[in-house]
Amino acid sequence: MVERIQIVGQAPLSFMDQVRASGLVVSEDHPEVIVAYGGDGTLIGAERAWPEVPKLGIRTDDTCLKCARHEDAVVLDRLRNGTVEEQRLLKLEGEFRNHMLSALNDIIFRNADPRAAVRFVVSLNGMPVTEEVIGDGLVVATPFGSSAYFRSVTRVAIRCGIGIAFNNCTDFLHHLVMAENETLTIDITRGPATLTCDNDPSLIPVETGDRITIRRAEGAARLLAVDTLRCTDCRYVNAPRRRY
Repeated sequence: MVERIQIVGQAPLSFMDQVRASGLVVSEDHPEVIVAYGGDGTLIGAERAWPEVPKLGIRTDDTCLKCARHEDAVVLDRLRNGTVEEQRLLKLEGEFRNHMLSALNDIIFRNADPRAAVRFVVSLNGMPVTEEVIGDGLVVATPFGSSAYFRSVTRVAIRCGIGIAFNNCTDFLHHLVMAENETLTIDITRGPATLTCDNDPSLIPVETGDRITIRRAEGAARLLAVDTLRCTDCRYVNAPRRRY
């Protein structure tokens, strides 16, 4: 059973009333679960701030028409009674100079100047898999995050492995999927570029001659009731008509 939660996001008073009715206590001191009330960005930000604590993502009512089993009160009761399923999702670890990045969705390397492309070489486990690539950069995504920026570049999502999308390159390059135990390196032959992960507002400058290393992180994201975020019976208010 769960008793103490922390809520991130702009939760309305009606939701707070449902929290109290469920018997849950909102506490900033050692919460057992972080409830991310909002969209994917709220959940990702919560994972960045509290990487070791389980997360429960609940979408706002103004963006999602929820099916009966995913109404807020139902999900909160399941959380209180301990009947929500926990899934551990793959995360990425990025290493660059003295920077360490941790990502639930993706790590993004791209040109710092939109008027100029970057040049780089991609290697897996120390072996080059491309010649010099000219383009806007790379999107390296987990399966969970592959429905975001990765999908906008490739038009596909992945279910396993780690996806590598070549962003707006001069030559057509199909996306790659590397195994979870492989290591990706990006050698920058012409910058400048930037490096970031998920929705982190900070941008790390990258220059010519730099190397970025990306691999599966040792830890995993602990998400509760992932089905509430991926339910096909729920309807997204701002979704294109073809998704209904």
